[in-house]
Amino acid sequence: MPILALAGVVSAFAATGGSILDLVGKSPPPVDTFDIPRVEFKPGEIRIRVRNPQPDDLTVAAVTVDDMIVPFSLDGPQTLGRLGSSTIVVPFDWVEDDPYVVGVTSSTGIETVKEITAAVETPGVSGRGVLGYAIIGFLVGILPVALGLAWLPSLRRTSPRWLAAFMALSGGMLAVLAADSFSEALSLQAALPGSLGGTGLLLAGIGLSYLGLTWVSSRFSARGSRERGAVLSGTALALLVAIGIGIHNLGEGLAIGSSFALGELTLGTFFVIGFMVQNVTEGLGIAAPAAAGERRRPGWLALLVLVSGVPTIFGAWIGGFLTNDLLGVLFFAVAVGAALQVIVEVGRYLARRAPGGLFSGYAIGGFLAGLAIMYLTGLLVG
Repeated sequence: MPILALAGVVSAFAATGGSILDLVGKSPPPVDTFDIPRVEFKPGEIRIRVRNPQPDDLTVAAVTVDDMIVPFSLDGPQTLGRLGSSTIVVPFDWVEDDPYVVGVTSSTGIETVKEITAAVETPGVSGRGVLGYAIIGFLVGILPVALGLAWLPSLRRTSPRWLAAFMALSGGMLAVLAADSFSEALSLQAALPGSLGGTGLLLAGIGLSYLGLTWVSSRFSARGSRERGAVLSGTALALLVAIGIGIHNLGEGLAIGSSFALGELTLGTFFVIGFMVQNVTEGLGIAAPAAAGERRRPGWLALLVLVSGVPTIFGAWIGGFLTNDLLGVLFFAVAVGAALQVIVEVGRYLARRAPGGLFSGYAIGGFLAGLAIMYLTGLLVG
């Protein structure tokens, strides 16, 4: 009954709310502008992706390139409903590396413009492209993490206090990854039209990943101990850290692929070099909890490397061939929730099993060292 009553009140307000809102003022009508998320350059043509962010229908009336009206065709409807999208195909002999300004005018005469600093042919899906992004993902995600795991034998021989410091160091690294992912998600969300609900998508991604990994960690705890709220073993915690890092690396791959797809080759190369250096430290973050657990076969370590590194390849494919802004927000939001959940598990481990507990000098120093290491390596990316 309360749900039915609430539905009735909401329906009544939606039907008559206009007269109530007139008592406090009126909002100006929305500007009839399109959203242009992507402009592609193909041989002899320009393809403009447009979307209607407004509640009312919008009709594509005219298209301009450098303030010159040009003929066009549509790969989709000409009149777009709310959140509807279409691709405008403009026959045009563009010149590589030249700047262009494309404009799309609605039937009400309002023009939306998009500036392209340098025209570069947009690569399509091909065997060469798939292989190229796979190699880049391997170099950025898999190889550096494997090199970072090479510290595992040394960590196994260290004292329990220093091992706790390295465990806290992995928590500090994850804290920086969470903050970095949150910043990226906010930047992408701010560029979305308000009607797409980017804020809700951001919160949903954080919540779902946090709760999902919480469920996974509870399954690991239930297998290792019958005690309620048991702390994860070092081996299980290493896998959870690898999962959290892997989700973050999915976003890194997306950034790399998007940069190359949009013709920003210098930026993409800078990302590759910076992420390679940074991800070596991520391997250390996985090695620390693995050293606290029982010894496993090399196949287990290979699994940790693949779980944390392979998502970089998939992110590069998605960013290079799809370049979807909604997926970007979702990926980075999921990375935030995953990193936060793993930080909680690392904190629980240190609080119950580390000498001196969570607030020992070794744990605090390790956490601060993790922040400092990620900051210094992040300078290569930023």
